Amino acid sequence: MKPMLKTVAVVLSLGLAVAAHAGELGMKAPALQISHWVKGDAVDVTDGKAVYVVEFWATWCPPCRESIPHLTELQKKYGDKVVFVGISDEKKDVVEKFVTKQGDKMDYVVAIDKNDGTSKGYMREFGQNGIPHAFIVDKHGKIVWHDHPMSDLHKVIDLVLADKFDDAAAKKMIADREKAQKELMQVAKMMQQYFELVSSADKGTEAAALGAKILAKGGGNPNLLNTLSWQILTDERILTRDLDLALQAAKKANDLTGGKDANTLDTLGLALFKTGNKEEAISVQKKAVDLAKEAGDERALEEFTKRLKEFEAGK
Repeated sequence: MKPMLKTVAVVLSLGLAVAAHAGELGMKAPALQISHWVKGDAVDVTDGKAVYVVEFWATWCPPCRESIPHLTELQKKYGDKVVFVGISDEKKDVVEKFVTKQGDKMDYVVAIDKNDGTSKGYMREFGQNGIPHAFIVDKHGKIVWHDHPMSDLHKVIDLVLADKFDDAAAKKMIADREKAQKELMQVAKMMQQYFELVSSADKGTEAAALGAKILAKGGGNPNLLNTLSWQILTDERILTRDLDLALQAAKKANDLTGGKDANTLDTLGLALFKTGNKEEAISVQKKAVDLAKEAGDERALEEFTKRLKEFEAGK
């Protein structure tokens, strides 16, 4: 099993969990309760000196590890105008070891929560329990946005810095997000139907038409494409396995992630190998292994390396 699950069920759940909460955007940001500052100087998100991004993460969380380079790039982009703070609730030695191994790839402030106090003031207050999750605190010390750090974070920061993130901008962003989620759900349901068809006899033609439709409608979502490809390649229940569709989906997903996502490269490597492109599969798989190694993801590194050896052995 991959470190990051690739199933239709995962796609169906993306961004759809909405919990009841007491917190409201515009409320005063609670002071951070920190037991130890792992990297960077201590910060006060209520001091009005900068815009702050408070992100909750963990070393064991694959999506968190994937967002680290993105946050580092944004920290470099905005400089002193925006301060990024990554907060974990894990043990000091675990976090320090991880951060040290990341080096400059995790180049922003990192801290450890004190008795879950910061998480209560942010995550629980807004009914959130999934990580990674980020909050933006403006120069007035108010929480003005929260969501997954790989969503609209940079767009909101630009608006906040320009003092243009008002209610209208927030509502438009929410509406756009809901529209995208609705479209994602529609394609995910099509994927469920597709896998039901390919798991039944004599449904190849019907499934092929639906597969092409999924590829067209979901062509801008790398997670969905990666899921589609991986399940076609590995689901043992499939009777009609469209390897060409799997390869197309994997290539699109890899293009969308700029060839920098280890899981996507791993899927592409398998798709290439199963379609007879052994040498290219080996080349791609080596990149997946290198990225897993750079990220310090030992589970992924072990699995990707095993698959690389299988490719080299022609299995």
